[in-house]
Amino acid sequence: MARFHFIVKIVKAFRFAFCVLGLLQLRFSESRKEYQHKSNCYRILIAIFMVLILMLFNVASTSLQRENELVNALNIEARPVNSKSELRNERIYSTFIVLTLVWSWVQNNLLFKLVNEAQLAYKQLRSLLGKHLRLECSWLIFTYCIILLLLLGIFGVKSLLYDWPKVFDAQHNITIEGLFQFFNFMMGLPRLSVVLIMSLHILYHLMNAAWLQSLTELRLHRNLQLLQFQLNILFPIQKKLNILAGYYFRISYICFLYMLAFRFNYVQQYFIFDSNKVIHRTQNDLEDEAIWAGEDIDNLTDPGDQLIKPLFILIWHLALVMLLLASASVQQKEYLKLMQKSWNYTTDENSSELKAFLGAKSWKGHTFKRLDILDIMFLSGISTRDCQWFSICFLTDKFRKKNPTYLNLDLIARHFRLLCNVIISSGIVYLAQQMELWSLQEYLQQEG
Repeated sequence: MARFHFIVKIVKAFRFAFCVLGLLQLRFSESRKEYQHKSNCYRILIAIFMVLILMLFNVASTSLQRENELVNALNIEARPVNSKSELRNERIYSTFIVLTLVWSWVQNNLLFKLVNEAQLAYKQLRSLLGKHLRLECSWLIFTYCIILLLLLGIFGVKSLLYDWPKVFDAQHNITIEGLFQFFNFMMGLPRLSVVLIMSLHILYHLMNAAWLQSLTELRLHRNLQLLQFQLNILFPIQKKLNILAGYYFRISYICFLYMLAFRFNYVQQYFIFDSNKVIHRTQNDLEDEAIWAGEDIDNLTDPGDQLIKPLFILIWHLALVMLLLASASVQQKEYLKLMQKSWNYTTDENSSELKAFLGAKSWKGHTFKRLDILDIMFLSGISTRDCQWFSICFLTDKFRKKNPTYLNLDLIARHFRLLCNVIISSGIVYLAQQMELWSLQEYLQQEG
């Protein structure tokens, strides 16, 4: 129980964060003992504030870029100028963040439906088992939660320590660079919103996996009410929840994956092989080139140091997506395990509960000696069409009341595996190129 309650406490903390960011307002009704939706105009004010931060950040970035280009053109001092790809990536990231936030604000009713379905299922199971209800999760699910908290902690440290703004210069004047650092720090709120949405997606799969694992550990003892509840959770409710979650988290996952691809493209620019530069330049070579060009040697930066920050951000994004797919994989394994256990359920004719069950269904006389799982599903009104046979729903393509279309987890995992193969192949090629440069440098040093 302790591990499962730990995950519940994390979800409750997310409830507070989502309320502050305007993504979902909930209030707990003491009379009905359940959470209710409390929609107000607060989320509209938060949306305007977030969009205003994004606009001011782009304005400050453009102004700083123009100032640096002007200072370099007048030979006042040498300032680093962002490339066109960096400016393009900043605008693309801002666009993806806006799309994710707008979609989440508009579709907040879907998120409440997820919460409502979960609390109704819990209340129903609570009424069936009472004090005997025990919800627990495995150490693997608990470990994934700890990894999620570590990733969120790394994001918080990076936002607070490394992005802390220096608005004033040495003369206590406000500069354009200081304004850019300030708005870059304020951009932590929209970025935090996107990260929390992705983290909630991970927690959704982990909570489902723990819930299904607890249902698998239940000892039914020929209890048809528990079996009906288990089948209802396994077939229609699980599919409905996965389709709702796949539709709500669709835009956030797609935008985050695009941001990951652009991050990889940006880092890959540092790995471009230049055949004209055979010898690795040392720090002394860089200083000599700076003195020859009339630049300040104190402002020199090693290309290797410039690579650390974007590579670190890329690894963090990659770890978050991998944790999401791993959490969904755990839910899929628990779902298939519970379905296999339920599929092997049989009963005999001597059960008094079976006779009461058949009598409630207006079957006064039956000729079969036992009921299998298909008979119970037929008498309970549960359709086998709601079963997710091989893989669970991960992203919903078309959200409709009848026959919604979705992409299952196995298909999404194959696409992500292709992206990982590209990243690994690029790293292998870069290492091979660096080994070739190192061998050529050793040869020239020996010849010299």
